Amino acid sequence: MISKEHAYAELLKTHRRNLHMIPELDRHLPKTKAYLNRILKELDCKLTYLCDSGVCAFFDKGKEDTYCFRAEMDALPGVEAMIGSYASKHEGIMHSCGHDGHMAINLAFGQYIDSLDTADHNVLLIFQPAEETLGGAKEICESGIFSKYNVTKVFGIHIWPFIEAGALASKRGAIMAKSAEIDIDILGESAHGTAAYEGKDALYIASDFMTRLYRRHAASIGAVQHFAEDVDPLPKAHPCKPEDKTIIHIGRMDSGYARNVVSNNTRLQGTVRAFSEENFANTLAIITDTLKDITEQYGCDATFTNSEGYPPIINDEALYLESSLAAKSLDCCYTELTEPVMASDDFSFYGHYAPSVFFLLGTGGDIPLHSVEFDFDESILISGFELYKALLSC
Repeated sequence: MISKEHAYAELLKTHRRNLHMIPELDRHLPKTKAYLNRILKELDCKLTYLCDSGVCAFFDKGKEDTYCFRAEMDALPGVEAMIGSYASKHEGIMHSCGHDGHMAINLAFGQYIDSLDTADHNVLLIFQPAEETLGGAKEICESGIFSKYNVTKVFGIHIWPFIEAGALASKRGAIMAKSAEIDIDILGESAHGTAAYEGKDALYIASDFMTRLYRRHAASIGAVQHFAEDVDPLPKAHPCKPEDKTIIHIGRMDSGYARNVVSNNTRLQGTVRAFSEENFANTLAIITDTLKDITEQYGCDATFTNSEGYPPIINDEALYLESSLAAKSLDCCYTELTEPVMASDDFSFYGHYAPSVFFLLGTGGDIPLHSVEFDFDESILISGFELYKALLSC
């Protein structure tokens, strides 16, 4: 006879592979939504559709409160390196961030809830679009669905490399950073390269700006260093708590239009990350202050914009203590992280509407998320499934 655990392990594998083959982007997820609908419509739950392709499944167990479990639906652009029976069938798109695994856990958990005659709480499963792009979590939170079903606790999980396969991890307080995109335009004046002094070289000015920006940020408390210790030419920041770490990173520079012409415009694009709104604001101030110094010195103009970004994920203190005990009761290894990670996720919005806790689930591999080579063994998913079962009794 096949054990229930083995049956659910196979179910998790099936869901994950079926979803892995049909990756879709942003809010445009017709095949993903259809797959979820096909499974959920067989269950005793009420379905609500939000955020274009989002699917919410409510399991009424006759209780006053509801526990919510979130999974993301969207994939990422990328040409998958894997060649196999469950490789992506959508050219140039792949599930390189584990969202297929998250959906598989939620689906199997829904099938488990459906099999129960009773439960300690009602359950709301959220399958959310646009985590990678527009922050679909915010729209779902603002829909009123939490108050409609009296959601009192929200849980989420993210598959994570560099942690033992099937192991769970989390921490109290901040676990992921606030992240925002930044765009900076340095506006110069064109001139022929043989008479550069007749113009204002936006490329040179932008390079000087970047050097000053990195030096000023590196000297601030909490700055994550930009180079390896043995080559780092920048100042070293004072020691700080892990939650005070910040990042400014410029990842792209576009400038000029000809090799022998002084650039009249340079665009810099990057990211800013911090674990609190205060530190985030202070980090943005480093950018604006440095930009002001540059424009005054060179007599040029500049513009700076930043996206709203996702808030930091802050695990609720009391709920973390309860849920970590549930995690530690499982057979899989549980680790309390010593410091938060610099990644970001729009799960943070849910914590503004109800106490929330976010967990990481190890792949046991060293291939990072968003890599075209990313893959994982579905056997890890049973740990997330068992965690959700345990959390339902918190």
